[in-house]
Amino acid sequence: VPDARLEAFYWIQMYKLGAASREGGPAIDLFGPWYRTSTWPGIWWNLNIQLTYWPTLAGNHLEVGDNYLKLVDDCFESVFLPQRDGKMLGDFVWALHNYWWQLRFAGDWEGVQARWVPKARSMLEGYTRRLKPNADGRLELPDLGSPEFKGFQPFRNPNYNLGLLRWLLSALIEADERAGNPASPERAEWKRLQTMLVDYPVDETGLRIASDQPLDESHRHFSHLLPLYPLYQLNPDEPQTRELLVRSLRHWHQIGDGKALAGYSFTGGAALYASLGMGDDALGMLHSFLNNAKGRGTFYANTMYAEAGGHNPVIETPLSGASAVMDLLLQSWGGKIRVFPAVPGAWSEVAFHQLRAMDGFLISARRERGQTAWVEIQSEAGEPCLLNVPDWKGRLTVEPASVAVEPVGPGLYRIGLAKGAKVALWPEGKARGVVAPVASLSGEANPANPFGVKLDRPFRRLPQDQSWPEFPVQPVPLNP
Repeated sequence: VPDARLEAFYWIQMYKLGAASREGGPAIDLFGPWYRTSTWPGIWWNLNIQLTYWPTLAGNHLEVGDNYLKLVDDCFESVFLPQRDGKMLGDFVWALHNYWWQLRFAGDWEGVQARWVPKARSMLEGYTRRLKPNADGRLELPDLGSPEFKGFQPFRNPNYNLGLLRWLLSALIEADERAGNPASPERAEWKRLQTMLVDYPVDETGLRIASDQPLDESHRHFSHLLPLYPLYQLNPDEPQTRELLVRSLRHWHQIGDGKALAGYSFTGGAALYASLGMGDDALGMLHSFLNNAKGRGTFYANTMYAEAGGHNPVIETPLSGASAVMDLLLQSWGGKIRVFPAVPGAWSEVAFHQLRAMDGFLISARRERGQTAWVEIQSEAGEPCLLNVPDWKGRLTVEPASVAVEPVGPGLYRIGLAKGAKVALWPEGKARGVVAPVASLSGEANPANPFGVKLDRPFRRLPQDQSWPEFPVQPVPLNP
């Protein structure tokens, strides 16, 4: 991308991801292999491990995420199932969304049926036995939490859990439809539950935390916005829904002057704005994170990040920033592969090579002089392909010409790609381009790495020794 600092940040995160995880190795914990001292040791399920693994998806490193699937497989009965009756049920359903994404980005429907569906059915019970009809006959979710808000206390109809339940139902229905068998007896009930659930609680500021709790204070977690990202149960392509989402997102970052925001509030904010196609706002969120503009965390010169005055290093925030960078360039939700869906206005020249879209597609593309010059698609699984390039309007050149490409709407094309096949498309009358580096906005083709300690710059005030400080940990008294 032409933002040299952001691109350098991205590649360092992908290096860190590869250094922290490998196929057959252990899953990544809260701060990876670099730190020894933290008051938050272990694996946390209310956001941290989900964000940690996001860049493996579009970043086309699914092998790095295999150990996440193994972790869930190994601890499902001992960790997940006991949570069905707890107020933090949603955290473990969100963990299943990562599991679903990993398999869907691979185009592995067999894995979905064999590995994900049984787990999803089991966790759905935690919701269905809670549902209570209200006076209007709509089904409500009482006594469930929204991560971290007011000390994890339970609320009525938290948007966090309503979004997760709606996603769980829609994903189970989709999996059942793809199974190639007669409809399961439960499918009709899943559809009924979708129609009977209460609406998402909203007020004049947008999405609330829950029916009985507005977002009335600065809060770092975007749990109430999960129905947009990453769940896409609220469709930003619908104008009325989009207005609600923009209002909700603005309010979340502005209330209380953002005093309680943390690093992932900005990387998450970037992904949310990118989902709305608001590339300039998404880029602003990423720059706010890199510049330590606001909030309670600290982004360091080596791209590590910590909270609580350095006491708590955490790995998920910078890694989710790398994922948000890819969201500017490629998204695949709602059955569409969306190329350059949220490119900032200043990025007239952009290129990427073999990022991954859902259903096993590898995508390469280039943007020149503010227009999409060409797109190349490779299918690993032979799944249906619907390509969305917002700025394409006319006829296309297709190579090879034997691939069927059917325009079905503005910038929308249905493409018949067999398993293993590849196709390149570009506007008719233009020459096909190639993948090549783009110059930075400063005009440098290969700008110097902006991170690290620079002895010849004002950064020299930093100490030569950049090793991580060890803080004393207070022992936890055992109950007698």
